[in-house]
Amino acid sequence: MAAARRVRGKHDQSMGEALAMELGLQLVRRHQLGTPLVEVESDCLTVVNRIREARVNYTELGTIVLNIRKLLQGEEAGRVQHTRRNANKAAHIMAHMDTRWDETEVWFDRPPISILDLLKLDDVRLTST
Repeated sequence: MAAARRVRGKHDQSMGEALAMELGLQLVRRHQLGTPLVEVESDCLTVVNRIREARVNYTELGTIVLNIRKLLQGEEAGRVQHTRRNANKAAHIMAHMDTRWDETEVWFDRPPISILDLLKLDDVRLTST
């Protein structure tokens, strides 16, 4: 599954990453895509650490983080992991897509063309090892 949503306004990297996580978890729940373990990966260590820490922060980012925690708890098991930026290239390409639509776009059967070459390269790397 791949998804993209246009977010109006100006947000820093942490807010963008948190909003993307929240959308992904909402789609997993809505379309019942979850397995017993839902694992979210992000290269934004700030967001990963905020989700993992116990304290509540009543900022705009803190509100999104709180919702992510609730969505992760709604699954039988859910966790968030930090990943290197170069392991997250497909997400970065989609984040910079020229999104002219006003609604969320979700691809189930085929990935967006903008990341197809990257996925083929990953497939070649996986099958050659």
